[in-house]
Amino acid sequence: MSENFWETEVYGTAPLADLERIDMDHVFDWLGTSLPVLGSKVDWSSVRGMHSHSHFVDEVELADEAAREIGRRVAAGAGVDHVGDGLSPYGVRLSSENVGAIVKALLEVPEHHYFLDQDRAWLVVVSSEGDLDILDQLSSDGGS
Repeated sequence: MSENFWETEVYGTAPLADLERIDMDHVFDWLGTSLPVLGSKVDWSSVRGMHSHSHFVDEVELADEAAREIGRRVAAGAGVDHVGDGLSPYGVRLSSENVGAIVKALLEVPEHHYFLDQDRAWLVVVSSEGDLDILDQLSSDGGS
């Protein structure tokens, strides 16, 4: 898909149109050095912090729960960084305003989604297979 498609059809329409674009590489570099991996995925059994996992068959329920969990964690006026690992051409930063609608719109893109507190205190990962992983009280030592 062309860059123009993303700008006009996805990130150019509400509620995503006014989101700040961020460098995905910076976020993925942080993820890669801060979380243990097994193959190309986060090794959830080895992460430090408070981890919870849920699996959903229903995409609407998954999106609702992801939006609720992110909304609970984001402080007023704080930022949340989002990157996707497949189709999205860049990351975006969202604020506490309208977080539910923005999260649900981002989840319509079929890829794995990483939502991180700007201060990296928490992480919410939503997979296209229906998994919701939440990590609070992140430790930035790579799990060692």
